[in-house]
Amino acid sequence: MRDKIYAYLKSQESGATSSELVEQVLKIKGATPGVSKTLIQTAVAGDRRFTTDEQHRWRIAERGGTPFPETEFVLLSFITIDTSERSKTLVEVSAQKLRNDTITDRLHVCIHPGLSVASSLHLPPDFAQEVKGGVPGEKAASLLAHFFGEAVLVGYDIQTAIHQINKMLNTSHKTIENPPLCLRHLTRKLMPMLQQKSLNDIASYFKLPVLDVRRTEREINAVVDIFSRYRDLLKAQGFGTVEEALEFQYPHIENIDFSRYAFDKYFLTSLPQKPGVYTMKDKDGAVIYLGKAKNLRARVSSYFWNTADRLQKTTDLLRDVHRIEYEVTGSELAAMLIEYRLIQLYRPRLNQQLEVHERPARYGKLRNLIAILPSPAEARFDLFFIGEGLPLEQYEVLKDAVNLSEIERILDTMYYGGETDGRSSGSANGWKNPRNDRLPARIENGEIDIVLSWLEANKDHVNYINIDTVCTKEACLELVMDYVRDEETAQKKHFRR
Repeated sequence: MRDKIYAYLKSQESGATSSELVEQVLKIKGATPGVSKTLIQTAVAGDRRFTTDEQHRWRIAERGGTPFPETEFVLLSFITIDTSERSKTLVEVSAQKLRNDTITDRLHVCIHPGLSVASSLHLPPDFAQEVKGGVPGEKAASLLAHFFGEAVLVGYDIQTAIHQINKMLNTSHKTIENPPLCLRHLTRKLMPMLQQKSLNDIASYFKLPVLDVRRTEREINAVVDIFSRYRDLLKAQGFGTVEEALEFQYPHIENIDFSRYAFDKYFLTSLPQKPGVYTMKDKDGAVIYLGKAKNLRARVSSYFWNTADRLQKTTDLLRDVHRIEYEVTGSELAAMLIEYRLIQLYRPRLNQQLEVHERPARYGKLRNLIAILPSPAEARFDLFFIGEGLPLEQYEVLKDAVNLSEIERILDTMYYGGETDGRSSGSANGWKNPRNDRLPARIENGEIDIVLSWLEANKDHVNYINIDTVCTKEACLELVMDYVRDEETAQKKHFRR
């Protein structure tokens, strides 16, 4: 019956009264308005597809968000072990990318927990040997972060995995910001009768194979099967988008009151799924928080999820924020730089990290290079010029550029013996330095720290030109244009020599 009501309302742009629905869909004649209202309310109770307007006419609820088939998910299985410090650490992760019920990619990694922990592993001998031969934590975390991209992360007790990965990413100034769907929370909401204690309890309920020995490469199959069933249950309850599922999963939390803000939840679902910087302001227009994101929609929306583990910092933001503004960037690196510059300018009271801490990571032995990254404009690329002992230069170049005079000037200034004390008049992403053309030395040093740390963490996935191995300025210009005009540059790393 609900589907018939839905189909009828979909054909009526102006909606329909309860009496009209009773007569046209339920085929009941002569019902009073009060009885008609009760009948329709009972028929659609709990179905979020339906709503009423100010004239009490029934309509299909207009909800923004990303439908499940259009959403990329990464399903995770992971194993942690207890350490002597009474903490946990990741030792194995399996991940699968899922879009529209199709597995598109897989990743498996064993993680070396460090010499002090590895010497006392209480694992089966074969597994212990794999862990001891695994990759270092920071490298494993970087591999996982790149594999995740902008996907929604799904797993049992998924927040534990995210927390562990972020701990390993700490020295590279990166964090996992992907939205999480927790199978444990979803089980409590979708199947409250199930007394679950582990993923095996859910598997048993669905008559899936139960694992006698935990290994992620086997367990990930159960995660995939369980999530498929949960999506069906979510759809049956009227949840058609991933944003609705994210909001639904957390129990017993008061809904957000959007009437206090200059935006609504549909603003959140309309945000682009691209890197960028967001600014939160209070009612007086003062900047109270600045942040960067790999995915603006996911990151900004996450503040408004009804999470049971909401931090006090987030609670303060929700209390004080009135307006949110954002700027799209071409890359996470560009977003990090703009965030850093704006924090130096505004010093928002809710930003805990006002200064960039020392970051010893460096881009291997490279000292002078040009990184080629996407721009927010599809017809352009962002060029980041890094020179040892010199301030960072950014320049946005057209893919079909003919005039290379500005790039040539920067090359002369930084690498080929030209003037050494000027800064480029070009700017990436329309950024204009809010203070002076010349940034203070401490900010310039902070920018270089950010760039080198980010490049170190992403070096396997970044296009760059090593100036120290390029003989002449002409050869360097040719390489720049080679990258810029190649259609594949925005999608993958090339290895040009």
